[in-house]
This record gives sequence, C-alpha cells and structure tokens, in this order.
Amino acid sequence: MAQEILSIKLRELEAQITRLLIRIQLSENDDNAHLQQAIEGLKRECGENELALKNRLQLSRSGIVSTISHTYGQIETIIHQCKDTLQAYASLRADPDQEAEEKILLAEYALDFSIQAANRALLLAMEAMAAQPTQPEERRRTQ
Repeated sequence: MAQEILSIKLRELEAQITRLLIRIQLSENDDNAHLQQAIEGLKRECGENELALKNRLQLSRSGIVSTISHTYGQIETIIHQCKDTLQAYASLRADPDQEAEEKILLAEYALDFSIQAANRALLLAMEAMAAQPTQPEERRRTQ
C-alpha cells in the first residue's frame, strides 16, 4: 500500500515538474502583460496549494506530522523573510539591469534548490519503500 501511495506522489511530482517546464517555455515567449497575468495566477495557485497543504498537515492524526508541520512552517517563514530581504535590497538598486540580473540569479538558485528538494523527496520515498516488508512472513512477524 505504501509503495502505491508513494508512486502516486512521485507521479504527481513528475506532472508538476512537467507543468513547470511548460510554464517556463511559455513565459519565455510571452509579452509583459501575459507574463504579469501568469505571475498573478501562479501566486494565487501557490497560496492555494500552501493552504491546502497546511490543512492536510493539521488534519493528520500521525504524531510525526506535527513535527513536519512545524518544520514546514519554519521553512515558509524563512522563505518569506528571504524574499522580503531581497526585495529591500533590490529597491536600493538604481540600475534596472542589475536588479534584473539579481532576480535571474535568485531564480536560478531557487530552481537548483528545488531540484535538490525533489531529489531528497525521491530518496525519502525510495527509503520508505525499501523499509516496507516484502514477504508475507515478514508482515506476520511485525504484527
């Protein structure tokens, strides 16, 4: 059962990465008005997804989930603080080209971090699958 759940989640991750790639490709060719609409839509979607995740975390009965929820909250706080700091730093720049270059650099590293997070998620999923008993007698021993 756990393998099926994790396989579904990995397919969801794959679908999200595919959507990300498509959005990047479409954004490269969009004019500024369409790009701004896409940005606003994605901000809304991120907010909705964040709220849905928080709700799922709160509804879980598992004890470990409260630790995960707390850690996720800390990560979100750090991300928002970092974004605020970077925006304050960017507002001090008089050169729009330099500001754009810094945003590109930030986006590049954010994508690098997301790849690392995806790899860590895959590793956790694989370790969870490996920890599952595979033989009926192993299952009986654990019961």
